Amino acid sequence: MVFRGELIFLGLGLYSGHLTLEAVNELKRADIVYLELYTGIYEDADYLEKLVGTEKIVRLSRKELEEENGDIIMESLKNGLRVVLASPGDPFIATSHQALKIRAMREGFKVRVIHGLSILSVAVSESGLFSYKFGKSATIVYPKDGIVYEYPYLVLEENISRGLHTLFLLEIDVDQNMLMTANEAMEIMLELERARGKKIFTENTMLVVLARAGTPNKLVRAGRVGELLKTDFGHPPHTIIVPGKLHFIEEEALRTIGDGV
Repeated sequence: MVFRGELIFLGLGLYSGHLTLEAVNELKRADIVYLELYTGIYEDADYLEKLVGTEKIVRLSRKELEEENGDIIMESLKNGLRVVLASPGDPFIATSHQALKIRAMREGFKVRVIHGLSILSVAVSESGLFSYKFGKSATIVYPKDGIVYEYPYLVLEENISRGLHTLFLLEIDVDQNMLMTANEAMEIMLELERARGKKIFTENTMLVVLARAGTPNKLVRAGRVGELLKTDFGHPPHTIIVPGKLHFIEEEALRTIGDGV
């Protein structure tokens, strides 16, 4: 019987300390490890190379995985290899590889998922805010061709009307060297505020900024936008949260990590 290839979507977490025992075992067992780092910042790639051997790791670009529909991975599967596609965070949270998963399953290959810590859960935990009080999330992106995309502002407006917290991911495209900082995200939201005028994101708005959340050199600050704009949060990745209606325990949590409410 000819062995059919197997595809394992593996979450790396936010740094090497987040690798589960299951993840380590599968990385070592793999015939080839495709590593995609264009959707997130993962500074421990060297650790992975030492763990499994540089000869087994192939770094993928966005073009190879998305524009070319993961053909390089499918070819490895057709050759009967045990393939790992490793991504920062969790494979299907804030990273979409669903098209490749569906393609592999339709072509009869075995597919498994090994989950890793995601920025969505880590950021909520670090903020001190209650997880069940978060509304829809959104990504703040850089203006394109002079156009500032309003979707994050509209999401914030909806969540604020319901008293819910809003978590914003910030644009990251490592291939294009676009690594948005919290300061840039605040400026974009202030520009949207000037255009929309709903007074939901002003210099007096309470904000939580998380830099390198979940890693040993994390930085978490809470305060008003006007003050946080003056802060250097260090290198990305950054995430920001706009709190909605606060419980008194949440208020106290924010006081412990910043300027209070």
